[in-house]
Amino acid sequence: MIDDFDGHQEPDEIFTPLDSARYSQFYALEMADFHEDLPFYRDHITTAGNQYKSPASVLEMGCGTGRLCRLLARTGAEITGIDFSLNMLHQARKEKGLANISYLCMDMTALAFACRFDTVIIPYHTLNLLLTPERIATSLQQIKSVLTKKGQLLLQLFIPDAEILSLGDKKLFQFKIMEYNDGCKVIKETRRAYTHEQLILEERYRVRPQHAGAIKEDFSHTLHLTALSQEKWQSIFHDAGLTIHQQRGGYGLTPFIQGRDSCLFIKAGHS
Repeated sequence: MIDDFDGHQEPDEIFTPLDSARYSQFYALEMADFHEDLPFYRDHITTAGNQYKSPASVLEMGCGTGRLCRLLARTGAEITGIDFSLNMLHQARKEKGLANISYLCMDMTALAFACRFDTVIIPYHTLNLLLTPERIATSLQQIKSVLTKKGQLLLQLFIPDAEILSLGDKKLFQFKIMEYNDGCKVIKETRRAYTHEQLILEERYRVRPQHAGAIKEDFSHTLHLTALSQEKWQSIFHDAGLTIHQQRGGYGLTPFIQGRDSCLFIKAGHS
């Protein structure tokens, strides 16, 4: 019998939708050793803290599993972390932290605080997840209302670089391998596509136990990020009544260059 290789097709891969509980576990695993953004936030908090008699108060929006909260708590500042995901916060509370950290479940477009903060932080492209300029403007106006008069907003934005803008119908592919429980490996695959000022991230997680007879699992989910130019972000900040005092590109914190850098760090405050 001759096999017809031209007509042969591999079966379609089947991925289970990734639920919030499992995603928070993978997120904590992936971000556990990520520290590249720490100097930007820590140095500004430490400098600002010198003007306060009491420890500086910091609000982190979209704190996830608490990675940055735990790192910044070492400065002595009073840290409040908020996230919309209860599973993320549950994961954050499982990790060992300092007594000067509080976690709350809250929407970053509907802040409910009676107090004000010396510093508000929005790390790791979190603001990009709001998708529309209207929701972004709402969040920035909320932030302005909870900042002290001389308070500072520190954040990281995704900006499409030349490679992303030139994708057309193509996708960028990346993968990484992470160690999970009991020697289990998690293979994360990321496919990036760009369309209509949005970055589409398809993330796939392949769980591969290393002992015989264990069940392999495959999960996927998709994230959408607003992908605006630096100039459009500047306009949104201006309309929200916030003045940008500093802009840096990449984790080296060099002057931002449009087309080269996809990571923009911003320091802003009241106009």
